[in-house]
Amino acid sequence: MRIFRAFRAAALVSLLSYLAISVPVRAMDTAGDDAGQFGSITVTKLAREGLKAAQRQDWPTAVQRYQKAVSQNVKAPELYYGLVQAAAKANNWHEALSAMETLFNEEPAAKAHMQGDYGRALAGVGRYEEAIPILNKALTTLDADNSFVNEKLTAMAIKIEKPGEKPDIDMSKVKYREVTAVEKIPERDLVHADEVSEKSKYTLSYENLFHYSEFIAICTYKKYEKERDIAFFRPPIAIFHIDEVLKGPPLNPTLPIRYEFHDKVGTPVMPKGWTFGPDKLPEPGSKWIIFIENAVPKRGAFETYHGSYGRQEANDENRNKIYKVIEDHRGQQ
Repeated sequence: MRIFRAFRAAALVSLLSYLAISVPVRAMDTAGDDAGQFGSITVTKLAREGLKAAQRQDWPTAVQRYQKAVSQNVKAPELYYGLVQAAAKANNWHEALSAMETLFNEEPAAKAHMQGDYGRALAGVGRYEEAIPILNKALTTLDADNSFVNEKLTAMAIKIEKPGEKPDIDMSKVKYREVTAVEKIPERDLVHADEVSEKSKYTLSYENLFHYSEFIAICTYKKYEKERDIAFFRPPIAIFHIDEVLKGPPLNPTLPIRYEFHDKVGTPVMPKGWTFGPDKLPEPGSKWIIFIENAVPKRGAFETYHGSYGRQEANDENRNKIYKVIEDHRGQQ
């Protein structure tokens, strides 16, 4: 059920990918320090640095500067619009959600106009049950909400850039990117509700390998235990050695794995004429990425995510796949 909610939330998020572009203001005059309209030299300086970073699309730096600016205990709710924008662009959903919750306390009326941003942030941190109804509602108010947040970002830029004076801004160019037909109808196979389950092929992805595995490591295959009746549905215990832990708690370097011969999609069927032999196991000394769903052994061995899918050869391509997912989730674990 959780996977189905995640897919629904992901589909809605794809329809609401209306991220703001950098606000096109003219070059800022920062020749001298001034308290600006925020009444603080420090806040004005940090806000200007955040805006500059956003204009060059350096979103992590923009997040950092806006965070420091709002932490100065100066009443400046407009800066939270910049922080929300930068955090969303940086896929830092925990920060985006925190910034919105603070903003809604400061400006309660903003919540009704930021349902799309709020829903995407909730989905981004895995709160799918809350996100889905909010994202559904946001689809009906997209244009109005874009206009509202756009005006807030523009007002923030004006206040940051030229204290006490309105700069030259071409308002016709300060727009959110429109939701195109391609974004509304992605080119992908339709996923029906009855297909989204723990045994569905749609669960087989590196994103799910990362999300649903408590433990991930690069390991070396050593041997298998021969003292048992091995069959297709009674797999051997394979012994791996942990070389590098990528996620999860420290475990004993000797890692016993239940070596499944199928990926548990649908109803597994034993291939015709299948018989067990050493050829069904890896070469001793070969490297594998092991994804363990629950970091607690059952009946003397650990179980990998979706059986055989939870063992991926540790070649360059697969290592880069999991490294990318880990990097995308850095700070969210």
